[in-house]
Amino acid sequence: MRNVLGGLLALIGAAATLVSPWQPWYNNRHGSAYKFYEVFGSGITPSGSGVMDSVFLVFLVTAVLAVAGVLLRSRAMVGSAGVVALGFTILWMVRQGQAAGELTVTGANNRGLGSGAAYAFAGGLLMIIGSLMMAGRPTRTVVAERPAAKTADQSTYGTAATTSRAPAITTTAPVDKNPAAPAAPTPAPAASASAAPAAGPAERTGTERLSKEERQMLGLDEDASAQPKKQN
Repeated sequence: MRNVLGGLLALIGAAATLVSPWQPWYNNRHGSAYKFYEVFGSGITPSGSGVMDSVFLVFLVTAVLAVAGVLLRSRAMVGSAGVVALGFTILWMVRQGQAAGELTVTGANNRGLGSGAAYAFAGGLLMIIGSLMMAGRPTRTVVAERPAAKTADQSTYGTAATTSRAPAITTTAPVDKNPAAPAAPTPAPAASASAAPAAGPAERTGTERLSKEERQMLGLDEDASAQPKKQN
């Protein structure tokens, strides 16, 4: 909405400046009769001028600049056009006052400033106001996209990027050129005789564990049976 209202004011101001050269500027003299470069040179002279070397050329350029600024929504272009149009009109008034020795508003017999100068002044002011009202081009905001939701397969099995493990990094320790001599093994303490408990009398040897019948079969009881016979 601000661009519409500001652009409308700027277009009205540009149209007013284009109409002004065909209106009386001073003492019933139209603006198209003033050479535009006289404003920047020695001053206003009574000599006439053509259309393309009059003040109309200045306002034509500012009007084109203002229209382009409205289409492009450029506040700088519209504001520049208004400043040029208003500044040129004020400078012309100063030069005209120097040439005439006075500067008066329209009085008796239409003497003094006319409606053409008023249109040019108001047109430049409207273009400046329009540029201030315009919002300009909208700024583009970059919105970061959110990561897409995982599918059922990806949530179950994962993706290659998430399930793949980083390769193991193996490092080789530097070889020591002067290795230290291995330490001499410490001798184990001698087991004391008293440490190992003696076999108790209750313990039986392997032959004592055999039954009587087995001993007889093996002939181990022959010596035992022979001893009592000798004693008799």
